[in-house]
Amino acid sequence: MYQLFDDVVEDAKSGEKSAVRALQAWQYLIGKAENRQIVQYDELRLLMGYSDNRPMGVILGCIMFYCKQNELPPLTLIVVNQSGVPGEGFSAEKWEDYHQRREDVFNFFWYKIIPPTVDEFRQARENA
Repeated sequence: MYQLFDDVVEDAKSGEKSAVRALQAWQYLIGKAENRQIVQYDELRLLMGYSDNRPMGVILGCIMFYCKQNELPPLTLIVVNQSGVPGEGFSAEKWEDYHQRREDVFNFFWYKIIPPTVDEFRQARENA
């Protein structure tokens, strides 16, 4: 039987919920990166069923820290606000490198690497 992210999040312990959602977001973001597309926060929020963007910072932080700690391009760089740029919480790159690093995200071979686990996302956040 398959599992739904909503059910796993509901059953997760405190501190693990955002890591479970990070895995969900990872899958979505690598598909968008493969297609050279950016993603608005609201798009991701609606996918996960949140009423506002507040949970997105912690969720995307798990991915941002995982990428940084594992020397991967900053996948969350393609998640942007209504102005078309990452939000204030994005700290993985210098702004002057934004366009080049976005190209690095788009050109990376995301589907060739094994996706991180929920535990790896949680650990990345704790180690930040």
